[in-house]
Amino acid sequence: MRWILRKLNVSLLSHDEVDRAYPLVQAIQPAATIDAWRRFAKGRLEGTAARDMGILSVRNEQDYIVGIGAYILAQDLLHGPILFADHFCALDIMDKSGVARALLRGMERLAEQKGCSAIHTTLAQAAIIENSDWMSNVLHERGHCVRGLQMCKLIPAASRTNA
Repeated sequence: MRWILRKLNVSLLSHDEVDRAYPLVQAIQPAATIDAWRRFAKGRLEGTAARDMGILSVRNEQDYIVGIGAYILAQDLLHGPILFADHFCALDIMDKSGVARALLRGMERLAEQKGCSAIHTTLAQAAIIENSDWMSNVLHERGHCVRGLQMCKLIPAASRTNA
């Protein structure tokens, strides 16, 4: 077996890169429109607590965005200060698990810098179903474990106004 060393760059997504990240968003949330993604990204990148929320990106050697993960710092009843990570995506022809590992290491460094005692990660249903268990395996490998199930109920009136 031959190993290929890769240089993946993990950093905060900038405002200028929001549209470049949209193909990854569509991979995990096919129903998400570009406008919905722009609104979401703007909220995470420009919110009043911008230092407590953001979007990490992973770029490959050609500077293509191959991974993203949004986060918010929050308080948890059991863990105290946490980093809540969501909208996780890693897409790479050569090594999507390597991209996911780089993204998770970036989240771990960020959580440590922010004084968090835990990371809570939510995966989109599409990521779980379409990608089998590979992302869950990478999360387990990095020390994550299942502690619950997040469920969602749509509120019809609110769903129409947010579309």
